[in-house]
Amino acid sequence: MSKIKKALRGLVAPLAAVGLVAGLSVAAAEPASASTIKDGWVQLCPWGNYKVHLEYAGEDNTFRQLGPVLNPGADCWWGPIPSGSKPGLIAVVGHYNTSSGTFNVIGPSREYLWFYNGKDGVGIAAEGTTANHGLSSYYYTY
Repeated sequence: MSKIKKALRGLVAPLAAVGLVAGLSVAAAEPASASTIKDGWVQLCPWGNYKVHLEYAGEDNTFRQLGPVLNPGADCWWGPIPSGSKPGLIAVVGHYNTSSGTFNVIGPSREYLWFYNGKDGVGIAAEGTTANHGLSSYYYTY
């Protein structure tokens, strides 16, 4: 059984209950299943060896930081994406361990993830390392 399936088993109800109590910054050691992420919300889990944060580009195509910078192994963060009913782009941004520089973490849709607010919620797990100028990092969605 895959790592994600094992992690998701039995988490749907507890994470939903925590989400109702904690509001915007729900902390969970494991990711929520896609069905528990509210429409218009995103979850980020920092499972690589680097700090990570999300950036969001709305209608003006300017990227803005969304949520906090998460340390490696920290609890997952989730919150709403401020796009109204319009689609937008999400970038997963990694931070090098040996400098103040950043890099784009590459995922299934390359550097950016299209997000259709009001129609879905998305979970993002950032994994890998900063080796090879950040090219050994990646993210996947759930």
